[in-house]
Parts: sequence; C-alpha cells; structure tokens
Amino acid sequence: MPLFGQLEVKPIAGRLARLKDLDAEAWTLPRAEILQLSLEVGDDAIALLPRAMHPAVPPYATLLVTAYPESPVGPFNLAQLRLMGRAGAHPRGYVLAAVASTPAAAGALCERWGFPASLGAVTLRRYHDQIFATVRRDGETILDLSLVDPEPISPADVQYIHSVTLVRLADGERVTSQLVQVDPHYTVHKAERGRPRVARLAPEAWNAPTLELLHPISASLSTCDTDLPRIRFVMDADLPVVQGTRKVR
Repeated sequence: MPLFGQLEVKPIAGRLARLKDLDAEAWTLPRAEILQLSLEVGDDAIALLPRAMHPAVPPYATLLVTAYPESPVGPFNLAQLRLMGRAGAHPRGYVLAAVASTPAAAGALCERWGFPASLGAVTLRRYHDQIFATVRRDGETILDLSLVDPEPISPADVQYIHSVTLVRLADGERVTSQLVQVDPHYTVHKAERGRPRVARLAPEAWNAPTLELLHPISASLSTCDTDLPRIRFVMDADLPVVQGTRKVR
C-alpha cells in the first residue's frame, strides 16, 4: 500500500498565505547563489506532509539558503526548509517555512506563490574552507549551517527538485486549502560540493516541531540563472494528486 502524508490542514489554515489569484507574472532571477543541504529526518515527519503527497523513503529534508542579487523587488536572501516527497510520481519539496531578508520580498513571495515567508536576517558568506549561512528572527538564531571543504564539480551534477506550497485560495465564494506547484528553471554556471553541517535548527520556528534531523546526505553550492515562474498547477491538499490536480495554464 502506498504511504501518504498525514497533515491535518484545518488546524494550520489560519497561518497559510492567501493568494488573491493565480495570475502573478514570472520573475527573472539572474546570478543567484544557492546553498542546499540534504539530510535524513525521522519517520515522524510524515505528520508534516500533506495528505495529497507521498513521503520520501527514507524521509529527508532540504535546507536552502539563496542570495538573489537582482529581482523585481531588489536584492534579497531567502532561506527555506522543505520536506521532500512525491506528488504522484513526481518528486517535490513541500515548503514548511521560509524566511526572507526584506519586507518587499517576504510579502511578494507570500502573495504571488504562497511561500510561508516571514521577515528575518538571512546571511550567506564564503570563507576559504566553508560556505556559511545563518538565519535570525526576533533576536534568535533559528538556523546555522554550512558546506565544509568545498570542491568544484560539473554544473550538470546539480539538480533541483521543484517545490509545492500550501495556500488558501478563493474558489467561488469559498476559501479552500490548495497545494501550488512552484517549478523554476535553472541554468547552472558553476557548482561545488562539500560536507553538510547543521549547527542549529529550531524546528518550532520552521513550522516543524516534530522534525528530527538525522544523517547528512549532501551539500552543494551553485551559481545559476533562475526564475519564479507563473503558476501552472494547483492540487487539492487532501486528495491524491491524480484526483485533485488542476492545470492553470
């Protein structure tokens, strides 16, 4: 029997981003730097995954810290915690929480694509032996991670899995909870890999109080041209995606 997520949407519906519509224009985001760490997590993570999705086996999460030097709302940094799974046969990363470094970015990401983005200080710095990232919010460090001993790899060796966000969306006179697919394009120009290290993750601050980080898997840094595209698909959060998916465009 296939496994499905066990997230109860109703208790968290009040904190979800509410989309005005599905017509937001795409953003072009050149020269982005993306630091991504992957780590196995405890089996209890299935309780954080929407019922429409299947958990990864073994369960794992990705931490992303991205510096965008150019965007329609100016430069900003963005940190995300994603629980990985599948929507039908397709691997996807469910965005548990995000922190953006500017009010304009946090607001636009929530309103246009449904990112659960709050405002905080997000830093990404390079030293000779590591790439280091931290996230602070309300005076507390809620994420401290790094890629240790970076070494160059082929840009073709780096691939990114698309995301889904859980949003409130108007459906006639009703407001329903839906999953929105966010599927950027990536042209990777330079890439490195190294050992992942997470010195601190405050699970409650990332809407993941039961999340337990276990074994490190991988860490990479890339420089790429990317985007945030127009929304193409939405999915009912409580139905298998083969039943609940709607094509927008």
